[in-house]
Amino acid sequence: MIKWAKVLSTSALGTAIAFSSITTSHAAEMKTAKAETTEHVSISQAQAKGIALQDCDGTVTSTEFKQESSVYVITIVTNNLEQRIVEVSASTGKVVKKQEVKLWIQNQVKEFVSKNYKGAIQSIIFNKEMLEYNVIVVDGKVEYTLTVDGLTGKFIHENKKELQLMPEQKIKEAAVKQYSGYVYSLEFKEATSQYIAVILKDGTQYTVTLDAFTGTVVNTSQQEVKLLTRQDAKDLALATYAGKVKMVEYDQNTAIFTVKVIKGNTEYTVRIDAVSGKITYVKQDKLQPLTENAVKVLALKHQEGKVEHIELTTEKSITVYVVKIVSGSKQQTLKFDAYTGQECS
Repeated sequence: MIKWAKVLSTSALGTAIAFSSITTSHAAEMKTAKAETTEHVSISQAQAKGIALQDCDGTVTSTEFKQESSVYVITIVTNNLEQRIVEVSASTGKVVKKQEVKLWIQNQVKEFVSKNYKGAIQSIIFNKEMLEYNVIVVDGKVEYTLTVDGLTGKFIHENKKELQLMPEQKIKEAAVKQYSGYVYSLEFKEATSQYIAVILKDGTQYTVTLDAFTGTVVNTSQQEVKLLTRQDAKDLALATYAGKVKMVEYDQNTAIFTVKVIKGNTEYTVRIDAVSGKITYVKQDKLQPLTENAVKVLALKHQEGKVEHIELTTEKSITVYVVKIVSGSKQQTLKFDAYTGQECS
């Protein structure tokens, strides 16, 4: 059998050798380029940020890598409200360029807004990332939300809306948030669109003026007050409705004393303002006399023995039960108010 061998021509062999040389050369160039790129970027983004912040206190708002110049461009807003743009070499870590621009400070923005808008500035907040001030202004029933450029001081955006009166409960919460205590009174002043809240705390009376639309505290004043004692409330009730006091209660959430007085067959529920001492409410209820069984129980708590006789009668305009108790050879007579159950002399 004859074996055939494939023989390349001289020209074909030259082409193959040339192609091989080109491929090897291109690979070497790519390897070199890759090595150069790696060599150029030896500083990480985090390291570049740290370098940019070395000589200032602030917040990095943006970071950009420029491949053509192999630098990090880092934007910082300093605590002194300056915008600082720092370029850091990605290969050496050196600062190659630095630019500073003064931002508008809050007082400048406040003055600028006040010249253009009437009303009260409720808040001014600086957005470091956007380099903008967000300002809220309230003029009567209108609230303006403004955006001001922190670099130029120019208005970027305005939003306007009509406000609604805040509910009384929300106003009370806003007042108590400023001065912990309890709201003694709340009054709405239509002419000024304000609420006047009086808050009591530990013998001090705070008078707080709040904007009726926002709940913002406009003004405050305070004075010491002397509240009534339980005995004071009792004496005031008895001065008007002479009788016997059944109960005295105090509600600190309203600064009101409630006193129940029984006179004859009538129970008076009297409410007294602990600040002014005025009687603010009176209610009368007709009472039914205690039952004989209830009176027997009362009598036997006072004296052991056997109840021999019970009689309902009137003595000195007071309805009383007269109870006779026998204990052995002894007999005792007790008298009880027919409505309160209190022992009478």
